[in-house]
Amino acid sequence: MEFTVSIDIKGKPVAVGSISGESSADARFTYAADYLHATEAVPISLSLPLQSEPFSAEQTKCFFDGLLLEGFTRRAVASNLHLDENDYVQILYQLGRECIGALRVYRKGETPQASYDKLTREQVRELAREGATESAAVVIESRLSLAGATGKVGLYRDPKTGEWYLPHGTAPSTHIVNYPDLRLKP
Repeated sequence: MEFTVSIDIKGKPVAVGSISGESSADARFTYAADYLHATEAVPISLSLPLQSEPFSAEQTKCFFDGLLLEGFTRRAVASNLHLDENDYVQILYQLGRECIGALRVYRKGETPQASYDKLTREQVRELAREGATESAAVVIESRLSLAGATGKVGLYRDPKTGEWYLPHGTAPSTHIVNYPDLRLKP
């Protein structure tokens, strides 16, 4: 398996490196040589400083697994995707079109596309009422990875019209909606 990791720099995706290995157990992140020599090169994390050598499987897992959702929401998403909840690389591939830090993860050679679905105000309210189990499908559909234990979805609000959109693929979001955890309600 090999996945490209890119970051948005001045509104344009720039390939910074790749994650490769046989599975999540031995996946290793390596910065791209072109990126290392670019004037705008900055580390994607303090834990992954700029270097030409691949990072260990443990260093790779610590950073990239930390970009994913946790707990019940992660189990629900993994179940819907028919993946092992511990297979962080495959889950990241499925959700990593927009990650914290403007990172994107996609298959090598793939060209991710961006699109939006317009939402009514009632659909936005409904999204805010959803619980973690029901929200798993929306999280998968939007391909947005937001770390944490509570279910979340990213939305885009047009600043001129005030209309709301559900981003798909590499389309950016402007707002995060947290879902209530229905298991904790009295």
